[in-house]
Amino acid sequence: MKIFLSFFLILQFSFPVFAAQPEIQTYDELLRRIREVQTASQKRIDQAINQEKVREAWEIGKLIDEHVLQHKERADYGEKVILRLAQDLGTNETELKYMLQFARAYPIRQPADELSWSHYHALLALNDPEEREAVAKEAVRQGWSRNRLREEVRRRKRAKGQAEENISEPILTATLGKPGTYRVVVAVDGPYKKELALDLGFSSFFRPEKFGRFKPGEIVTLEKGKVKKNHREFAGKDLFTYRAYVRHIVDGDTFYALIDLGFGFTTTQKLRLRGLDAPEIETAEGREAKEFLTTLLARPFPILIRTVKSDKYDRYLADVWVDETYVNQELLSHSLAVRVSE
Repeated sequence: MKIFLSFFLILQFSFPVFAAQPEIQTYDELLRRIREVQTASQKRIDQAINQEKVREAWEIGKLIDEHVLQHKERADYGEKVILRLAQDLGTNETELKYMLQFARAYPIRQPADELSWSHYHALLALNDPEEREAVAKEAVRQGWSRNRLREEVRRRKRAKGQAEENISEPILTATLGKPGTYRVVVAVDGPYKKELALDLGFSSFFRPEKFGRFKPGEIVTLEKGKVKKNHREFAGKDLFTYRAYVRHIVDGDTFYALIDLGFGFTTTQKLRLRGLDAPEIETAEGREAKEFLTTLLARPFPILIRTVKSDKYDRYLADVWVDETYVNQELLSHSLAVRVSE
């Protein structure tokens, strides 16, 4: 009997009890009702993910704080342990520092979970616990977005004449190179192995028929079908710059592109935007970041990319431009990603 009662109670509280609904007479009404259910379901899923992210951030921050306190006699221990954790966990230092600050701001217990982790990012800029709590309650009451909350925090700090270092816009800089610029190297693989060839990038090498008398390390430019030595003082900054066609957006910081290497060669690569980290795609904020990136990159014309290196997942890190717009910085400026070190 106890087992049956326990099972009955689980059923009672695990599933919602629906009030009697009028019969659905038309297909359009059926479609509308199903979409309402899907929307409500997605909202609950987003809320659950946000709650877990807040809980995860607080618990990780608490663990780090307790560990660092055991080594408080070493002034630089906290910085070193965060750097090591970032490397071993595959995350970034900035996020771990936010988690540590979060746990210290709420030392007794994690805060109420009506707000997302991104909301708490902004709230951490308020040093007064009472003010922070008041703003958090107002954000919940009025349903403020992350950006609206950031505006309120900025307004309050300006009113007090305080610096806004915790909520200032993260800056990422990059130099756009020139497509068709290559370095002369001794090829390490492929049909030109151990021969002088052009490094096209992405482990690709090519030796044009009329290659000329170039030396390893020299930088050349493809102009009107001819390879010419580049005499620019900072020609090295023009390397690894390409025209590319976006094929698929994975999330707010990753996409596939067909890249024009020059000389009729192309390659399809998975690229990660350099210097930033967008929220997980399972979250509402992650989907917002993806939608924003899609809007920027959805065009029939090529974008410009400059690759730097590949990350531990073998994705090339890239700076991206659409016309004059530096895409990496756009995501940071709109608070759709956080700045990370490479």
